[in-house]
Amino acid sequence: MSAAAILDITRQALLLVLMLSLPVVLVATGTAVFVAIAQAVTQVQDSSIGTSVRMIVVMVTVIVLAGWAGRELLIFARQALERVFVVLPGMS
Repeated sequence: MSAAAILDITRQALLLVLMLSLPVVLVATGTAVFVAIAQAVTQVQDSSIGTSVRMIVVMVTVIVLAGWAGRELLIFARQALERVFVVLPGMS
């Protein structure tokens, strides 16, 4: 296996991590902004409200996206392992 193939698999892995984590990060950020605005408008300054709402929303997001994320991860793992353990013609 060449260094270029290893670098390509690593690049694909990093892009997959970004693709799988981005929806959760965006939902957490959006929820934090919404809760912060709601707390500023209502003048409720309890930090546990923002934390608990964010945790619940992130948990629901992870549960909803778990099937898609698992499928994408399985596809990547299968492709990466096929590239690593490919049997070249003439080699046994």
